[in-house]
Amino acid sequence: MDFKQIEAYVKVVELASFSKTAEAIFMSQPSVSAYINALEKNLGVVLINRREVTPTPAGKIFYESAKELLTLKTNTVERIKNLSGNLCGEINILASTVPAQYILPELLTVFAKTYPQITFSVKQADTLDVCRGVAMQKAEIGFAGGIAEAEKCEFTEFMTEEMVLIAPPGEDFCPSREYSLDEILNNYPFISREKGSGTRLQYDSFLTSLDLSIKKPRAYFDNTQSIINAVINGLGVSIVSEFAARDFISHKMLKSVKLKNKLPKRKFYYVLKKNFIHSHLVELFAAFINSSI
Repeated sequence: MDFKQIEAYVKVVELASFSKTAEAIFMSQPSVSAYINALEKNLGVVLINRREVTPTPAGKIFYESAKELLTLKTNTVERIKNLSGNLCGEINILASTVPAQYILPELLTVFAKTYPQITFSVKQADTLDVCRGVAMQKAEIGFAGGIAEAEKCEFTEFMTEEMVLIAPPGEDFCPSREYSLDEILNNYPFISREKGSGTRLQYDSFLTSLDLSIKKPRAYFDNTQSIINAVINGLGVSIVSEFAARDFISHKMLKSVKLKNKLPKRKFYYVLKKNFIHSHLVELFAAFINSSI
């Protein structure tokens, strides 16, 4: 068993294709097949269902260990290369909407001033998929507005924010009056985030605690900016991140509605896979975030 065989196996599992793996690691397809065959012979088990190109039960177990081995290898090589103090490399991130659009740009900018040779690959997903992605090692670190996959991931709170109820600028809301959520939900169409959104998980839980619920929403959107644009255009009201709505409210493109039932503060977490060997770059980044709290 060698690292080339392990790398080929991991790619086959992730791409579900021998031909795509061959292209990705610049090898011929027969060479990839030979690597997998040699690996299976060495372990004495079948790792890949050839027809569907999916891992067998044994293959799933080996995949997680293989990822850890590759991470350990990369981490060791990086540590040796970086003995000079010139830290370099890439950190793969999955982030939910608000962290990806409103928190990480500033956070990464500050980090990059100290470590200019470290780069980032940031992909956006909803909170549930961020946590699942970290658990499945599709990303080294995640940023989310809620907790999921708690048995496989560890969550560190690093920031809180207010949520706000926003309305179109033309709606006749008195700025000095406090409205009840019951009144709002019964008299105005509501625009909702999709299931799996951290914002939605938060306000659904809060409404349940008040024995309230949202009647069939007028529309669902999978990102905050679309909801804000829909509210601006008069489609309805919604509950969103204060970070996301702040500039629109200050420029009077949205109204922030005062509520008798104060919306709870929303927590943001960075997410790491439990019981996993993280690269020293991820550890460095996590330490930077902790020092900023």
